[in-house]
Amino acid sequence: MSRAARSLLIAVAGLAALIIVSVIAFVLWSRANSQTIIGSVTVAGQDLTGWDRTAAEEFLTELESQQAEATIQIFVNEQSMTATAAEFGYRINKQELLDQALWQERDGGFVTRWRRWLRGFFDDPVPVEFQPQSSIDQTTVENLLAQLDRQFGIPPIEGNVEFINGQPVATYPSPGWLLDSSNGSERIAGAALGGGGTVQLNTVFVEPRTEIGQIADALAMAHTWISAPVVLHDPAGEADLTFTSQEIADATLFQFDASATPPVTLNVDRRLVTRKVAEISDQVGDPPVDAYYEIDESDQVIIHPSRVGTVLDVAAIGDMLEQLAAGEVREGTLPFVEGVQPQVTTEDIEDLGIRHLVSSYTTYHPCCAARVTNIQLFADKVNDALVPPGEEFSLNGHVGRRTVADGFVEAGTLVKGELVDTIGGGVSQFATTFYNAVFWGGYKDITHKTHSFYFPRYPEGIEATINWPEVDLVFLNDSSNHVLIRTEYTGTSITVKFFSDNGGRSIVGSWRDGRGRLEVVSEGGPNARLVSARVSDRSNQLEPPETLYRPNPELALDEVDQLQTAEEGWTVRVTRTIQHGEEITEHIRNVRYIPRQEIIEVHPCVMSLLTESGAVAPAEDPEAGQQDSSASEEPVVCPGPEDEEPTSLPEGLFEQFPDLVPEESEQAPIEEEGQQAPIGEDEGEQAPLGEDDGEQAPTGGEEQPTPGPEEDTGSDDSGQ
Repeated sequence: MSRAARSLLIAVAGLAALIIVSVIAFVLWSRANSQTIIGSVTVAGQDLTGWDRTAAEEFLTELESQQAEATIQIFVNEQSMTATAAEFGYRINKQELLDQALWQERDGGFVTRWRRWLRGFFDDPVPVEFQPQSSIDQTTVENLLAQLDRQFGIPPIEGNVEFINGQPVATYPSPGWLLDSSNGSERIAGAALGGGGTVQLNTVFVEPRTEIGQIADALAMAHTWISAPVVLHDPAGEADLTFTSQEIADATLFQFDASATPPVTLNVDRRLVTRKVAEISDQVGDPPVDAYYEIDESDQVIIHPSRVGTVLDVAAIGDMLEQLAAGEVREGTLPFVEGVQPQVTTEDIEDLGIRHLVSSYTTYHPCCAARVTNIQLFADKVNDALVPPGEEFSLNGHVGRRTVADGFVEAGTLVKGELVDTIGGGVSQFATTFYNAVFWGGYKDITHKTHSFYFPRYPEGIEATINWPEVDLVFLNDSSNHVLIRTEYTGTSITVKFFSDNGGRSIVGSWRDGRGRLEVVSEGGPNARLVSARVSDRSNQLEPPETLYRPNPELALDEVDQLQTAEEGWTVRVTRTIQHGEEITEHIRNVRYIPRQEIIEVHPCVMSLLTESGAVAPAEDPEAGQQDSSASEEPVVCPGPEDEEPTSLPEGLFEQFPDLVPEESEQAPIEEEGQQAPIGEDEGEQAPLGEDDGEQAPTGGEEQPTPGPEEDTGSDDSGQ
């Protein structure tokens, strides 16, 4: 390589190294001075070059504070007040100034800024000066002017007429002096932003908008207005409508409009007219009559037609009152409006489609039990319910929670197969009656549940239970007409009736003493829905569980209390067929009744005898018998074999446990004693729980839903 080439290469390498070094130096310098004002920047005469942002902000804050101390002296007539610019919210654009100062010499791309930085070593930067822009809160200025106006001004008094104690009293107008605030806001703002100064404001003479003559005319009109009562006579002579002077005075409204002719008008508050008309509306005219339907004793639907009427014209009466009150003639004739339509027309009632009894069902119960109160109260709440076409009706949704506040009382409810008292218990009888009205009326069953156990007082398979809130009964009105629900009851029965239009077809049913009765009262026409049903023979019979024995310290040693009889379980299939013209629909439902366990309570000592002998297993439910045993505070002490009267098997259990029968009892034939009162035979036939006894004196109840394999669970009116 020649010496020239080598020299050139060295020169290029040196230049490149110099450039790289300068770039690195620029980057480091830029980072170190990112919050420093560079170049030549002056704000309000102060050179800020080399200042960091914090120092520059402190300077501007101090500058703002100094300028805000500027004093403004405000004169109103001969009186004065002093304020500072700070009181008007004086401020300068500090952030904008800081951003502008820091941006100097930093615009452009990297190369541009690098070259500008290099030139700075040889040339002075171009000086830049910024002037602060100040502002104030204009609302504060306006508030001050309003305050000065209240302080130094005297508002003009407008004329007025008002009734005091039934007599017109005039207030005549008088002029005033108000602050001349024209350009006042601009002048105060100019002084505050300009470093202070003096502002002169004055009050000016102001005339009222009303004139003395106008008020005098209004006073004369007011005297005429209440000079005497205004009486409107009924052409038929039934009643007159009288407005006393005091009533007119109390309801008068004055209106002044200087540009109108006359400038004063008097009106009557129409609420007075409405109230006075209401007092005689039932004595005059012929008011319209709303249409309504009535169900007579034979379940015939009678529509009472509507009628147009003639009523007082309230608007015209108000106009007449104002006309007569303004003149000398104070009497007139009551105006009427003819052909007034009723709120409910005959067409409205006919459009409901409630034309005849569609279905009715009645079930029976013994009188006077607590559950009867709940059944009848439930029926009252459902009575007269109206279900529009296409809408669902929920018993729980309509009646709501059963509470003491609503009048419901405690009655039997089945919980896990045993009867307990709950508020509102026993209403499943109403649910069953209601469900049969739905069933035989042909309406769509949305949801319902049958009882877990079968009770002969209800139709097998065609029955329902209910419990708040989970177990509900809901049906859909899938007809094109409204359904009116009526309920009736006596001391021993409950009836649910559906009124609508099923092409004239009516069906009436009942269930009593384990037997049902169904009668088609009217066959109806070709558009009627024909409902029929069949219940299959019982299948899948299941034997009841073994008898459950529980201790009860309230019982005597020789006493046996049978709480619940045994009943097998089974399944039936219910098929409902609905024929509507050529269309035939079948609805099939499998209903399973679970077996019912016999429950017997004995004295705790007898329970110990049964368990110790191995004849009865100890109760698995730790809560069994606790409610009864809690009544005894002292532990039960059982007589032993050495006692004079040791614990022995009660006579009522001889048949169940012959091996435990005392020897002395074997001398008498068990059969003979059993024939006198066998638990499962004669006594059972006289009053078996859940069967005959259930028909004679049920206490009612509802079964709350419990987890388990049962297909259908709910509240059961067990009657136990």
